[in-house]
Amino acid sequence: MASWKVKKLASSNCLLGEGPLWLAGLQQLVFVDIIGKRLLRWSQSTGLSEVSLPQRIGSLVAGKAGKFLAASERGLFALEPKTGMLSSIGYDEIIDPDNLMNDGKCDRQGRFVFGSKDLNETDKSGRLMGFDGNSVKMWQSGAVLNGPAFSPDGTRIYFADSPSRKIFCAPYDIESGEVGAAEIFVTLKKDTGYPDGMSVDATGHLWNAHWDGWRLSRYAPDGTLVAEIEMPISRPTSLAFGGPDMKTLFVTSAQTGRARDLPNTEPGAGDLFAIETEITGLAEPNFLGEL
Repeated sequence: MASWKVKKLASSNCLLGEGPLWLAGLQQLVFVDIIGKRLLRWSQSTGLSEVSLPQRIGSLVAGKAGKFLAASERGLFALEPKTGMLSSIGYDEIIDPDNLMNDGKCDRQGRFVFGSKDLNETDKSGRLMGFDGNSVKMWQSGAVLNGPAFSPDGTRIYFADSPSRKIFCAPYDIESGEVGAAEIFVTLKKDTGYPDGMSVDATGHLWNAHWDGWRLSRYAPDGTLVAEIEMPISRPTSLAFGGPDMKTLFVTSAQTGRARDLPNTEPGAGDLFAIETEITGLAEPNFLGEL
């Protein structure tokens, strides 16, 4: 299997780093610290910066006029990235009170597809959902819905129910934005952690971060494991391709729930990492709706 060098990019010190998103026009990476309520930005020219957030944002996607659409707490909001201010778009509470918004990204047409999780990560009250600017659709249930990611042509969706250790694949209707019947794509072995955030590269291979697994994996479209990357931290949370040539893999991580002596046992826990590859990623579409 291929071997790539993992480099610590910035000391983001996240309790729960998530949702990396590459902004090609600005040559910037944005991501969130869910528990720490922070929005972070990184660029090669300016380094790392951050703003405080009023809520726990699970994921965000770029919208029009410099704003973002954010899955925050129990609803969807417009986010002003320079100030961290959230504005209601009429979907403040769309999931159960004992649920929290989680991972998400746009499909190839620009609809926002995102998941939620049970706060105790046991009850299957979490949902995989979609938003086109006019209505919210709800599909798969699970304890912790993670992902999603889409094939290059947009006709397949990947997502995970993390506690089950399973990544699923389903047909995705690019016209209607509907998810078809899901099948198990891969089941992680018990000693390799739990499936967390994911991304698909230009060849259609799926990349996944293993929570509690100290690694990233790359799978062929048929589910064959073709590469693993060992990480210096136990809880990589998500990943995204970016950089000038879209060949840099950015990886967020978490320190929440780990030992108190993390500076000694996992000095990079919660930080931002980068891996230079020869593989080209795909730019994530902007949200199609108005904010």
